[in-house]
Amino acid sequence: METNDSRKDVEHFNRWSHTYDESWIQRYAERVHAEMLNVVTSETAAPGAVLDVGCGTGRLLRKARAVYPSAQLFGIDPAGGMVEVARRRTGSATIYLAAAESLPLADSSVDAVLSSISFHHWTDQLMGLREIRRVLRPGGCLCLADISIPAWLVKLFRHSRIRSAAAMGQVFNEAGLPVKLQHRTSTRFVLLTLGVKGSRAV
Repeated sequence: METNDSRKDVEHFNRWSHTYDESWIQRYAERVHAEMLNVVTSETAAPGAVLDVGCGTGRLLRKARAVYPSAQLFGIDPAGGMVEVARRRTGSATIYLAAAESLPLADSSVDAVLSSISFHHWTDQLMGLREIRRVLRPGGCLCLADISIPAWLVKLFRHSRIRSAAAMGQVFNEAGLPVKLQHRTSTRFVLLTLGVKGSRAV
């Protein structure tokens, strides 16, 4: 289901992969990552297995290792350049070249899924969230942080995959991941949404 836009995204991140960790965007990512891990720690039991969807160079996974030293760590990213760097710098994690819409993990195999500032790049967001639900164990959580803008502004960018807070909650619920918590991060243009998988199938 690759599109021209998704191919361009992958090409862009392949080119960026070797300097990504030194880019200005990391000043904001550091704060978002800390807030994500704080939410997961405060709202759920310590996970035994953690997956980062859109892991880039593995920065969030390396922070998760410090917080959950005994957890199994997995990462996926569709950009080969990012995967190469992540494997080199995050030796304690298993990193796959894959997209959110097709996760190379077994059903009910992870306790927590993280995704930081990648959701608006996904080709099929609902399919990706359903894949995440598939690999989560019952009671497991998805903590997703992504750029979010007001609904009236979303209408001006009809072809964008950026969502308002309400639309984010709606797609989580449609995927079978009821929202437990949602709030703006200290980086105001980034919205954090925590969804939890129940035992009921959808």
